[in-house]
Amino acid sequence: MKKIFAALAAAAVMVISAIPVFASIPDEYASTRTIPTERLKPRLVDDADILSDSEESQLINKLDRISEEYQIDVVAFTCNSLGGRTPEQYADDYYDYNGFGMGSGYDGFVIMISMEQHDTAFSGHGKGVEIFTNYGQDFLWDQILPDMKDGDYYDALDKYADISEDFIKEWQKGTPYDVDHRAKGKLSLGWITGAIIGGAVIGLIVSESIKSELTSVSMQHGAEDYVRKGSFKLTVKRDNFLYKNVTRTRIESSSSGSGRSGGTSTHHSSSGRSHSGSSRKF
Repeated sequence: MKKIFAALAAAAVMVISAIPVFASIPDEYASTRTIPTERLKPRLVDDADILSDSEESQLINKLDRISEEYQIDVVAFTCNSLGGRTPEQYADDYYDYNGFGMGSGYDGFVIMISMEQHDTAFSGHGKGVEIFTNYGQDFLWDQILPDMKDGDYYDALDKYADISEDFIKEWQKGTPYDVDHRAKGKLSLGWITGAIIGGAVIGLIVSESIKSELTSVSMQHGAEDYVRKGSFKLTVKRDNFLYKNVTRTRIESSSSGSGRSGGTSTHHSSSGRSHSGSSRKF
């Protein structure tokens, strides 16, 4: 009897733990591979509960503003588990089966944070594929992964929103960020100010330390005062040619290239749509 109760309890735990996983992707659409005709969820869903209420409110407002202003869906969500999917598959399905994407091309992108195995993934669709190239996705990860690793999930998602807006603006100009047009990482004002003050303090300490060791030395007015009279005698003078060293440097032509190509890699999701994407561990 105890074994039966234990088995039932284990089954109940599995069912309960699975509910948050599949609740984020509506089964009525995923199972039939159909796309909703309208967006089903907010642009930020924190199923993993890693954000405070105020942080959620601020992020939703920012994501909504960017999305509506540029007509590109900028989406983020967190979850506890991937439910057997790969990180990229989960991000693709979440975007498709929750009806995200603006305009006839369902333009936009989503970032996913999963807490079970510390996975994060990015998925783009429509114009989102052009906005975040392979290079652009690498740049995004470089900027936000340190925050994720430190548990600063709000900062990571806030940077994601800011970077997304910057990338959308550059894409609208017809010059999306790529290997031949690189984005620049941004340092916070606090970090810059701290670095300047810290450098000045260290420099002052070092200079004062050196100065204190030279208190017994008085300044002389002429160079001859630093030379002991009669201490320098030149006995032999001659010039010897030792060797010649010639170096050659090959100059590459501009046609040789850097070996790296730009653009965006794509794949097909379970719905049959074409997505860009990448994933990382944090």
